[in-house]
Amino acid sequence: MYNTAYSAFTDALKREGKVITAYSDNASYNVIFRRNNDLNQLKNRLTIFYSADCGIHAGQMLTYGKKHFLALNQETPENDVYYKSNLIETNTTINMITNAGEVNIPVYAYDIADGLGQINNVMSVISGNMHIIAEPNSITKLLEINNQFDSCGRHWKINNIIDKDNIINLYCEVIATTPHTYTVTITANDSYHHGESAQLTAVAKQDDTVINNIPFVWTSSDTSLATVDNTGLVNFLADGSVTITATWTSQNVSGTKTIAITEPDTYSLSITADDSYTTADTPTLIANAQKNGTTDSTATITWTSSDTSIATIDSTGKVTFLAAGSVTFTATWVEQNLTATVTVSVTQPVSAGICIMTHNNGTHYLSTNILSLKEGGTAMPINALFQDGSGNTLTGLTPVWTLSDLTGITASDITLVAPVSGYPLRCTVQIARNTALINATFKLH
Repeated sequence: MYNTAYSAFTDALKREGKVITAYSDNASYNVIFRRNNDLNQLKNRLTIFYSADCGIHAGQMLTYGKKHFLALNQETPENDVYYKSNLIETNTTINMITNAGEVNIPVYAYDIADGLGQINNVMSVISGNMHIIAEPNSITKLLEINNQFDSCGRHWKINNIIDKDNIINLYCEVIATTPHTYTVTITANDSYHHGESAQLTAVAKQDDTVINNIPFVWTSSDTSLATVDNTGLVNFLADGSVTITATWTSQNVSGTKTIAITEPDTYSLSITADDSYTTADTPTLIANAQKNGTTDSTATITWTSSDTSIATIDSTGKVTFLAAGSVTFTATWVEQNLTATVTVSVTQPVSAGICIMTHNNGTHYLSTNILSLKEGGTAMPINALFQDGSGNTLTGLTPVWTLSDLTGITASDITLVAPVSGYPLRCTVQIARNTALINATFKLH
């Protein structure tokens, strides 16, 4: 008989079974529903049938669709093959603030005694008592005598608590409502750039007490500008002004934040440096960090060298060249993770050169040599020879000839032709005929 009953119930469960879930932990169960056919009853009662090993127990709150039901009992109709329970749909919610947290518990309320008055043909609770039954879970077990809550449009105080048949029984009376101020405040910046995302937060308060774990409902005034999910994460989509709202539904209180959405900032980084240096140079490279075209003096810049055998660079951009070659310097704008590079060539410096001045008779004249010129004499040619530090003659140069340190003579007494036509490295010097110029001196450069 057990096998026959088990097979029949299993077949029925496959044909008619529906999934119902536990309110406290979302565990799912497969059950068969039978509805109360007495249409004159205001109570929405159901009967469910389920396997003996299903896990449903008396006093449990179950959810089907968007409705909550309390299992009032548990019976064994047939050889421990399956159980049945009568369900009653919850008809109100306990809402209360306790231990800096909000509690919302679906319950079934009945037996309102001495609490009905008739005003303008509308029945309303004026005073009296009410009996509430609820699931014994982690929340309801925290309830204590004298706790106060809102339900059924009135404010109640718990006078007694009895745990009977695995169901919490609350015996309550109407009391005067204690006035409270409820507020919601959103924390966010005043502006964001489109393309950005931001996690907004909201704080709920009863008077000055912060209430935790509020399931806010988040909305955006214009979803073409910004969208917001149920955690307060906002995606900014386009330029404009948008208002984000967080609603504390149980208290019907909202907080808003109006946010400007703007174009993203533009950042640029460049390096000021020459194309080439010698190993004798010690330049300091300059990194130009700009935000929206304006120099950002707060930017943190780091420097690196592509080849430290050729050149090193310190944190200020100062370079030490060690050998000839090519090296690339990289500047990084730390806050923006932006980089700029410059490649420079490095050469050995050319040794200091000299200029040798000669008369056409081959005499060399350096800075300490003295050449005597006769007044009224013929023009004396002076040649310039330029050499680098290695003694190599440099060509293609045009010297600039100048006079200085004139003593006993004026520039008008000296005829200086430089350069001489056909001889770009030659200058001719002739002194005017004037005996007063004897022993006069000047320097030719």
